[in-house]
Amino acid sequence: MKIRRAVTADRPRIAAIQTQSWQSAYAGVLPPDYLAGQLAGDLARHWQAVAISDSDIVLVAMSDDDIVGFIAVWVDPDPLIDNLHVLPGRRSAGIGRALMAAAADALEAGGHSRAHLWVVAENVRAIRFYERLGGRIVERADYMIFGNAVPSLRIEWSDLRRIGNS
Repeated sequence: MKIRRAVTADRPRIAAIQTQSWQSAYAGVLPPDYLAGQLAGDLARHWQAVAISDSDIVLVAMSDDDIVGFIAVWVDPDPLIDNLHVLPGRRSAGIGRALMAAAADALEAGGHSRAHLWVVAENVRAIRFYERLGGRIVERADYMIFGNAVPSLRIEWSDLRRIGNS
């Protein structure tokens, strides 16, 4: 597996991976008709239009010349890990851990020592993963996901070095 910075041509594949990931992880959280229908178009439009600055970090994990996962960190003003998705069939293979470690390294190289993310409260698998990487739950709130209020948890890393050493 190789991790590299995403390029513009990767955006459709990134949207497709996020769609598959959400359809798997958010069944029972988001409306089934939305997951089966409108989600793919919403994510395709989002990834086509989202502005990625030079300080932001969007990385893809490559295996056999295919993107199998990605991470997106919006850096300004405070690092927000907005997305971490791995193809459902490739989960638990170390891809998410490698993407998190690479993003933490890039953030540290940019002078950052902290980061946070929001995770759906019902996504117990992801919460456990982030906790194993040293993240701490610091807040509970509804988070808007394409017009749906979803109970979510804010997970924070006060020391990014913990991600790479977990």
